[in-house]
Amino acid sequence: MQRVIGYAVAVLVAVAALSTPAFAQGSDIVPGQALGRLEIGQELNPIIAILGPLHSEDDLPGGTFRGYYWPLKRIGVIVNMTTQKVAALAISYDDNYQTEKGITAGTEMDAIRLAYGEEESVDKHQDDETLIYDKLGVAFVIDKSGALGGRVSVIFIFGQGHYRDIFQNQ
Repeated sequence: MQRVIGYAVAVLVAVAALSTPAFAQGSDIVPGQALGRLEIGQELNPIIAILGPLHSEDDLPGGTFRGYYWPLKRIGVIVNMTTQKVAALAISYDDNYQTEKGITAGTEMDAIRLAYGEEESVDKHQDDETLIYDKLGVAFVIDKSGALGGRVSVIFIFGQGHYRDIFQNQ
């Protein structure tokens, strides 16, 4: 009987491990610091070791930053070309990652404001708005329409006070 129970527990653990993303071990978003095991200020090579081969990379306008993308993992990394260090991280369409206040992809805009207060500024685009909490080092992209209309689709993590340097001053 104990052998059957032990086997059942082992199977449940294996199924649970297989049903969660490989990277979800450290699924916390820490504004201004980290996305799971990926950290602001670290070099790119350890990230490639964690996430696997790059899918694509593109220079951002201005030539100071380069973006690296793993679309199947829903992760983006922005690296400062001068320092070769991570300047920003992005997670899109994945509710396995959450901030310390419970904000994930799919969270409504009002819940963000309830958790973090009024945003410092807003970047408005045709299809979305980005609520920027620059002093904290986090920004939330809110879709204007579609399945996630009025909800978070992307979360950016960046060094505190550096949103404009990375995303606007290019």
